[in-house]
Amino acid sequence: MSLEAFSLDGKHVVVVGASSGIGRATAVRCAGAGARVSVCARREDRLQELVHELPGTDHGYCCLDVRELDDIESVFDTFMRERGPIGGLVYAAGIEILRPLNVIDPAQWNETMDVNLRGAVFCCKAAQRNPRVPPDGMSIVLISSIAAWHPMGSAKIAYSAAKAALNGAMRAAAVEGARRKIRVNSIMPAVVRTEMWESLRMTEEQKQAVYQQHLLGVGDVDDVAYACIYLISPAAKWVTGTVLVLDGGCSLS
Repeated sequence: MSLEAFSLDGKHVVVVGASSGIGRATAVRCAGAGARVSVCARREDRLQELVHELPGTDHGYCCLDVRELDDIESVFDTFMRERGPIGGLVYAAGIEILRPLNVIDPAQWNETMDVNLRGAVFCCKAAQRNPRVPPDGMSIVLISSIAAWHPMGSAKIAYSAAKAALNGAMRAAAVEGARRKIRVNSIMPAVVRTEMWESLRMTEEQKQAVYQQHLLGVGDVDDVAYACIYLISPAAKWVTGTVLVLDGGCSLS
């Protein structure tokens, strides 16, 4: 059986939030699948290290804080000037602030929305401006979270709201993009072992309670990265407006 349809040869893939976790793994795996990869995040030292580790050639990076909307346009302009039209975009930037409804403040709410939702929307906008969509179209993958459906604990009012809104934005963008062969999908992972997860202020007992909800155990960053490759590749050319759940059976428990 040929796996050629899963190849990313010749595609320019941009990964936002690539300095660690799911974004970093996705950049590595996309490069391994043949893509030219452009990565961005806030930490330049990590981006430099990542680009040197990517297999293949013609990769690059720019520093980007997705809360700065004017910088998004500039970074995407640079990427397209250096590596051509974007065939794939993965938005993996995210922040999770655990605050219950009765104590969350406007600054915490706004930061959660800015990084998880607003940044994603404006990266999508920057990537697909005319005339920059390749003739064979573009695939956009937004990293959402199972928390959009199943918070798996308390204090996730802002995070769950942002990820649910991200899924809604994805579906609306899929409708708008279809006529230009722009496919838009989201992935909803449950717990994946990343720096963000490990940094959450939870007791070991609380974490173990979450782990036990995953029938197949918690996820690995590559579980999500390989799903991104599928959605970007020609193998998924008939897939748009879809939420792909990767939760190790969490939603069944």
